[in-house]
Amino acid sequence: MSHPNPYAAPAAPPPLPMKEVIGGPGQSAMEYMRAYHYIFENPNWMTTVLYIGLLSLAGIIPGVGIILQLFFLGYQFEVLEALLRTRGTKYPDFDFGRIGEYLGRGVWPFLVNLVVAFVLLPLIYMALIVLGVIVAVFASLAGDDAAPVIATIGGSFAVVIFSGFVIAMMMLVAPMILRAGLAQDFAAAFQFRWISDFVRKMYVEMILAGLFMMATAVGLGLLGLLACFVGILAVTPIILLAQTHLLYQLYSIYLTRGGTPVPVKVAAPLPMGPPPK
Repeated sequence: MSHPNPYAAPAAPPPLPMKEVIGGPGQSAMEYMRAYHYIFENPNWMTTVLYIGLLSLAGIIPGVGIILQLFFLGYQFEVLEALLRTRGTKYPDFDFGRIGEYLGRGVWPFLVNLVVAFVLLPLIYMALIVLGVIVAVFASLAGDDAAPVIATIGGSFAVVIFSGFVIAMMMLVAPMILRAGLAQDFAAAFQFRWISDFVRKMYVEMILAGLFMMATAVGLGLLGLLACFVGILAVTPIILLAQTHLLYQLYSIYLTRGGTPVPVKVAAPLPMGPPPK
């Protein structure tokens, strides 16, 4: 029976996951339509769109929607990593054999989004209530004749203020989710110095990208309804892939403006298929 050598050196601790920096300065301005054009440069884009569209149908089952959100977030950040490695030209096909990897990668941005929403949603509701009370008080003080006018003007101002408040919250959350998804680390999302630097450098493009995404998503939704069942299936994956490319562009421009890159875990090469023709 062998005995451990008391003079042997202690075993080394298991190595920590290696980190690397991907992407870099290059893009200097947003190319909004590029967020949609690149989707169709992948020879297998129809298969990817079909798979994600069919999978999204399971969201109608109670409890499945949260799991699907994890899958889609994980795939979204695999796409983002591939775009950073290829300067926005290639993305991996959606692969059912990688569901476990998608799930594991989607956990971190999902948890960040959940925690931040738990903190911010009460603030949003409180802001809405306070604005409503202020408008009602001023309208009641103005008298019966002027009350409708005051209520209309005050309500319009309240909507503008509330919309600005919501936009500010979204601008805070977006870089937090970006950091968590790239670093695959929950704690990485709460580097507030980096977040403030990202927002300070990119707030104009973030607002414009959000408005562009909202407008085109509504348009695609209407087209999907007109195309009946087949069109509805395509809307979700196309919007997901477009959102990812816009996020890639924002991060790439941030690096061009001197931003600090987010180290990502060293991983096996992503299966991105043949290059576009």
